[in-house]
Amino acid sequence: MIKKVLIWLLQVSVVLTVVLFAVCPVSCKITDEGVQLLHGDYVPPMLEAYASNTEQSLLLSFTKSVKIVGAIVTPFTEASTAGDNDSAKKGVIAPALAAASGQEQGIAVTISYEDDGRTVIATAAEAFEVGKQYELYGEAEDKNGNTLTFCIPFVGFNARVPRMIISGIHPMYASDKFKCEFVELYALTAGNIAGIVVSSAVDGNSKSFTLPAAEVNAGDVVIVHVRAKGDGCINELSDDLSLSSGWYTSDTVRDIWASNESARLADKEDIVLLTNSFTNEILDAVMYAPSASESWSKENIASVAQEIAHAGFWESEHPSAAVLSDGLSAAKMLKRKGCNALLTAAQNGTLKTVIAQNSENWYVASIKNGAFLPVE
Repeated sequence: MIKKVLIWLLQVSVVLTVVLFAVCPVSCKITDEGVQLLHGDYVPPMLEAYASNTEQSLLLSFTKSVKIVGAIVTPFTEASTAGDNDSAKKGVIAPALAAASGQEQGIAVTISYEDDGRTVIATAAEAFEVGKQYELYGEAEDKNGNTLTFCIPFVGFNARVPRMIISGIHPMYASDKFKCEFVELYALTAGNIAGIVVSSAVDGNSKSFTLPAAEVNAGDVVIVHVRAKGDGCINELSDDLSLSSGWYTSDTVRDIWASNESARLADKEDIVLLTNSFTNEILDAVMYAPSASESWSKENIASVAQEIAHAGFWESEHPSAAVLSDGLSAAKMLKRKGCNALLTAAQNGTLKTVIAQNSENWYVASIKNGAFLPVE
């Protein structure tokens, strides 16, 4: 019995030792006398968030005060991700790493600090091109010498995001003639659409689509095809609006395609969001549900509904207040009324900061032969 107790105590002491080593901020070194424990902070800093906040700078937020030992910006390429295993196997050096090592020319940056060093502002020697993809490579070091090497992608800041609204939603798909899901946008002011994000509550942020750079005028229509199937899926980023072909395209609208072939948008119940990726501001939001809905079927939909209702974009978070999706099919879409009146308000300077909506602003419309339906 005593032997069993001793064995049990030995096992417990081993487990406790392992746990303590796992949770305590200690390190060790080998000496002539054996292992010596070193107490202190050996946790490296972590990058919590980052964003392109001006035409020439980025804002980085760390978990602790840091000093940036070195930093460089390079244009993004397919092989430029620091953790790209395929590139590493082929012996390809990421452009940001190559620039930092002096092998290629990068864009120099200067560093400044706020919030006792937890917030870092990286300012480039030249302005970033609107909507162009870049990478910032650098190394952050805390006061104890713990370091973090980072390589983060970002998009050139867009200070001219136009006032856009969602004017139509086609959430269903049919494989015949590749009738794919799309979101119709209407520009109330002129600007560049780079950085505008189209997403839905059901799909989540991981399946959102960020629009590329393209100039639009007030009154322009942009069809964001969130699934690309078949031929003719060509982005119309210049003045030529005849490049794209296929179902739900037109020479009178700008067609933008996501590089995605899987399902997007829920057929009968969802919330479509339009946001500014640079400021994280909601630009517009539309929620739809069947008429018999007494509650949202998913918690993430309910959460987004609460958010947009609290922000004033929708009169209520309850699905009974949503646009009725009854009767939707691959040949029908949700269409918004009153868009031209909003355009007039924008031109007169009387447009409200937040445009409140309700189910009466929308109806189910038939799309004949895949033709574009004019904005009302």
